[in-house]
Amino acid sequence: MSTARRRRATVLALVVALLAVPIAGGQLGGLAQEQVDPDTVVLQVELQADGDASWAVHYRTRLDDDNTTAAFESLRDDVSDDPTAYTADFGDRMNRTIATAENATGREMALRNLTVATETEALPQEYGVVTYRFEWTNFAAVEGDQLRAGDALSGLYLDEESTLRIDWPAGYERTSVDPSPTRSDEQTVAWDGRIDFESDEPRLVVTESAAAGETTTGAGEAAGDAWLLVAATVLAAGGVVALLWANRRYGIAGGAASDSGRDDGSEEPAESGGESAGEASDEDAGGDPSPPPELLSNEERVLQLLDDSGGRLKQQAIAERLDWTAAKTSQVIGDLREEDELETFRIGRENVVTLPGVDLASDVGEGEGEGEGEGEGEGEGEGEGEGEGEGEGEGDEP
Repeated sequence: MSTARRRRATVLALVVALLAVPIAGGQLGGLAQEQVDPDTVVLQVELQADGDASWAVHYRTRLDDDNTTAAFESLRDDVSDDPTAYTADFGDRMNRTIATAENATGREMALRNLTVATETEALPQEYGVVTYRFEWTNFAAVEGDQLRAGDALSGLYLDEESTLRIDWPAGYERTSVDPSPTRSDEQTVAWDGRIDFESDEPRLVVTESAAAGETTTGAGEAAGDAWLLVAATVLAAGGVVALLWANRRYGIAGGAASDSGRDDGSEEPAESGGESAGEASDEDAGGDPSPPPELLSNEERVLQLLDDSGGRLKQQAIAERLDWTAAKTSQVIGDLREEDELETFRIGRENVVTLPGVDLASDVGEGEGEGEGEGEGEGEGEGEGEGEGEGEGEGDEP
């Protein structure tokens, strides 16, 4: 039995562990993980313009056997029957953490609107999820047009199954971040563990963009202009009514109507525009249903990468794409192989990883196999490019 499977088999400890907050550090006393960890923990922080932050702590447990599934279902029923029993313990722990952060930063802070909920997710594998949500007031410092976040988490420790993600409001741009995040985009930075932040880390500074400020300043002027637009519209409507009456009574506009070249009331251009709008709406509705990477375990990230690559990749390519060391890649692939989630093959000097049931016959004939048989030497195991090229070159010689 693999190490990961033995860890997940401790059902009672798992239920208790879902009550613990998975963050600890030099200035975050009282919140160390003392129980068995869930498979994945995501700390999601959404900064607000006033410095408050909406938090969501997601504890995700893989439901890959009957015992774990039964334990989660029992936990889900208990949370539904008496959520206060769970939020009380969690709230005590978070209040101690916030009090410590308050002393360290000098800002008054508070925990508000704490809730707990459970759900199941169908990712590449099924997960049970327990989520605590709450508001942390004055989590970030507001300095002029900047939000400065992270000092409340100085010295934070993330284990290898945990992720810290911080989002900021629309209209702000990232000014600086330290240390470099694992992932980032226009409104998000994320760090994947294992990370032991320094005493002055993590730190994030975002600045309100000039365009956002101009939009806010001009809002009052736009509201005033709206009344002028309404008045102009009313006057224009009155003119149209008068023109229609004159046309009916005296035929004044008859020449203009006939000159237009279309008097049958056709609305083909409007219909064409309607079809385009409908097609655009259909396209917009089809977003990417795949979950964000921080919600996936290491094993799931490998399985998803293989699935996106047609079920087959070299082990070295997996390490490069996930930015892992060779040792970590080998360990994760080894665990998956023990659980029959994937298969590995040795072709030439390369390890090839495949999903179960993937047929390598055609690929070997076109790529690695042809490189071994016809390439004679350097082409051995080098794939479709070198093996096929050298083999054909030798065959053309007289």
